[in-house]
Amino acid sequence: NGTAAAAQDAEAKPKRRGKVTKAGRGKPAEFQPGAAAAPKVFDMDGVAKDLDLWWEDGGGTNFHVGDGSGTSWSCWPEKKVTNLFKTKFVRLKAREGETLSEAEQVLMHTMRTRRLDVTLAAIAGYRAGIYDISGRRVMVRSSPQLVVPTKGEWPTVEALIRAKLDFGYSDPDGHGIDQTPYFHGWMKTAVEGLYLGGPGNFRPGQCPIFAGPADCGKSRLQHQVITGLLGGRSADPGPYLFGRTDFNGEMFAAEHLMMEDPASSQKTVDRVFFGESLKQLVVNDTQRLHEKRENAIMVSPFFRTTISINDDPDKLRVLPLLTPDMKDKVMLFLVSPAPLPMPTATLEERQAFREKIASELPAYAWWLLNEFEIPEELQSVRFGVREWHHPTLMAELFDDTPAGELLRIIDAMEFVRLPDDRKLWQLESSSKTVGESWEGTAFDLEKLMLSDTCTLNRESKRLFMHSKLDRLLARLREDEPDRVAHRRTKLARHWVISRPS
Repeated sequence: NGTAAAAQDAEAKPKRRGKVTKAGRGKPAEFQPGAAAAPKVFDMDGVAKDLDLWWEDGGGTNFHVGDGSGTSWSCWPEKKVTNLFKTKFVRLKAREGETLSEAEQVLMHTMRTRRLDVTLAAIAGYRAGIYDISGRRVMVRSSPQLVVPTKGEWPTVEALIRAKLDFGYSDPDGHGIDQTPYFHGWMKTAVEGLYLGGPGNFRPGQCPIFAGPADCGKSRLQHQVITGLLGGRSADPGPYLFGRTDFNGEMFAAEHLMMEDPASSQKTVDRVFFGESLKQLVVNDTQRLHEKRENAIMVSPFFRTTISINDDPDKLRVLPLLTPDMKDKVMLFLVSPAPLPMPTATLEERQAFREKIASELPAYAWWLLNEFEIPEELQSVRFGVREWHHPTLMAELFDDTPAGELLRIIDAMEFVRLPDDRKLWQLESSSKTVGESWEGTAFDLEKLMLSDTCTLNRESKRLFMHSKLDRLLARLREDEPDRVAHRRTKLARHWVISRPS
């Protein structure tokens, strides 16, 4: 009995090294503990933090292990993680009397308290790290590769931008339009937002559309300058913007959303859908991120969307309709066919050109952040810089809208079976200046345009099948105020249509 009692006391005490001394006959042996200290309380949370160890909910036996920088993680199976514990002197086997080993304790603690709801390869504008997004713990595993702004010279970048966008520079007579202040202003607001802002504090920016002849270097501005300054990551948002897919995870992994000759439809209904989707991408602070096999979440990414396209009228017809509510969301840059500042005929020359541009981007970024000031007349509260629409492209896109088609019909139609053929503004109406303008309600105008006396009544009928006349007149009032105005009377709203100058 005495021996059993001594054994129970020994089990109750901390197990430390020592020795057992025999006593006399009939007396129990005595245990004399050594000088070693008792085992310390194991800090499993400290080990998990030291290894930057995380577990994704539903991830099974896989864990995310940091590389020590706090900005990069990789997925490891449990067996490899337990091997990593050896470097931290974590016991892999349970001690006598323990249920779990130290390694198992760390893994269980990680699964309970360091649990991730979602892991993403990247979110546009986010540095690598752990974020609380919509009440969910999200790991972002990679960061945009931003250049380090450094004061210096950037002659090749400047020459490229001027050659493509400053028609006064590329035109020997110097009478062309200089679009570079708008481009530099757009780049400045983008760089400021990405480099100095953060999630929830990104400023929106318009969608620049670069239109020009084939092989004129439009995409050089997109690839070498814009992508280079905005983190080095680009993606094509076309499938999502055109409604071909609801999944957009790839799009959210890039700061620069770039389309080259978008393969969209020329149908008006598709162009309207494209425009509405593009408008939400440009102005909304929060966006819906939906990856395959994952629930959608709302995030606040940094996006800049650009489009390059040939200036052929048939190609331009795939762009969104330039309606009044769309005008301030896009910039229209006409791109010059002037030669590039360096030859790019061979693979070696192309590589040298890319490397030269990349080497000057830090200096261009520094100039944008520290020296360039957006002229006061070009400033915008919402976007930082006002929208720009090159007149040539503006006319092309306006002519392709239903409102533009209505104005073309009005200018071309004639009314016959009268004493003589007459234009609209030559008809008797409420106008006080017959011969210079026509005045009446939208209903009056529609009756005239659909009448048998109108030479373009069939074209008018096709137009009115998809568009309401009063809405088209309201848009013309916005786009062509010198041609279309309205005047309210006591009974109705009258429209005043003036003859072309």
